[in-house]
Amino acid sequence: MMRADVQRLSEREHVFVDRSTGEIINVDRAWQKSDKRIALRRREQAMLAAAGMDGPEAHWYVLQVKKGLDIAVDKSLEDAKIERWMAQETVVVRRRGRYGMMRPKTKTVPFLPGYIFVNVVWCPPCWHALSGIKGVEGVLGGAERPAPVPEAKMLKLRADVEHDPEAIKAMIRSFDVGDQVSVDDGPFASFPGVVKSVDDRGRAQIEVMLFGQFVSVDLDLAQISKS
Repeated sequence: MMRADVQRLSEREHVFVDRSTGEIINVDRAWQKSDKRIALRRREQAMLAAAGMDGPEAHWYVLQVKKGLDIAVDKSLEDAKIERWMAQETVVVRRRGRYGMMRPKTKTVPFLPGYIFVNVVWCPPCWHALSGIKGVEGVLGGAERPAPVPEAKMLKLRADVEHDPEAIKAMIRSFDVGDQVSVDDGPFASFPGVVKSVDDRGRAQIEVMLFGQFVSVDLDLAQISKS
């Protein structure tokens, strides 16, 4: 039964007028718009699922995220089953209370606010789906030719920033005794060297040439790269 304050205008279409406001309501068109929105959401979900598929074409890219929306975007990517990495660090928060300084608390916050790494198969439908996530502003390098991040650099970042045990294990496996390397960080930055040993803590003994003779230095694997 129709409400008393709504008058039907058309028998062919479900068109009514709200007597209290004068607004014309086309129920059929409202349903159509709703169906289109549902279809669009399903299409975007399908594109996100395709973007997150494993395979040789998948690479790491860096999404640019609106300020303060890192965690929300990370959650949306997780729900879409997209492999992603949001670098995080633990900080100590100290606050002053009514009776002086309160007990310090630890808090996990983004280490690189405004950036989230995703491992996807890049294509126009993929970017269309990713850019539809609230908070995503862009991708480093531009949507047409984004700049992929090499797997080796991802491992170094994860090992260096979060001391990720899986990343450290993968890095240990990637270096062998005798490998030619270059030092990326520390007082020996830019020096070439040779791997002499690698331990299970993710550290290596590297021989570098210093003042005409070889010197053995102990470095974190995150500090070196294969030449």
